[in-house]
Amino acid sequence: MSLGYIRALRVLHQTFHHHPPAQRLHILGRFLSAPFLRSLDAIPRGSRVLDIGAGHGTYARLIAEARDARVIGLEPDVRKTLFAYKHPRVRFVAGFDDCIRGTFDVVVLYDVLYRIPPADRLAFFERIHQRVKPGGFFVLKDIDPSQRLKYHWNKLQETVADKIGLSLGAQFESDSIGEISDRMTKAGFTGLSWKRIGFGYPHAHILYMARRP
Repeated sequence: MSLGYIRALRVLHQTFHHHPPAQRLHILGRFLSAPFLRSLDAIPRGSRVLDIGAGHGTYARLIAEARDARVIGLEPDVRKTLFAYKHPRVRFVAGFDDCIRGTFDVVVLYDVLYRIPPADRLAFFERIHQRVKPGGFFVLKDIDPSQRLKYHWNKLQETVADKIGLSLGAQFESDSIGEISDRMTKAGFTGLSWKRIGFGYPHAHILYMARRP
């Protein structure tokens, strides 16, 4: 089913209304500033999905609602997983990507890559390749650093979020389209496509999609 803006807000309210007020405010701000709804069509219906760096599980919950998918939300920040909501098609795991085994129809990396040191990103993509089943997809949402004004505005916001403790880590460096394409190819993915999905947002959102042969 399609998921409109108002319906999505209702779903998120029902899901997170028991969370502490500060977390609810963070979740709302994240939804308003990230084009989650424009990313849902990248997930085939009925998929088994691994969402690496799932945060509070906003995207995971929307995927389950709109795409009838089963999602494992992997998140290393226990401040978020301790308050994880209960849903029959969403399960949370506290930890990093090396604690997950098996393969998935889709592996999602949504605004996470910039937290990985550049020297470790190819190895990270290679591990993701192992988690995608043959014929499955790797879906990555990032910020396009070539749009300098929007990129620096996003970097300022992330720096503030780090200083007040909303996120783990302090790394912030986004790859270019060419760098991500190169790493995906070296990791074994094919059929790479990308599109800009940031129209109307203050950030230069870009969505990548590739397949494991």
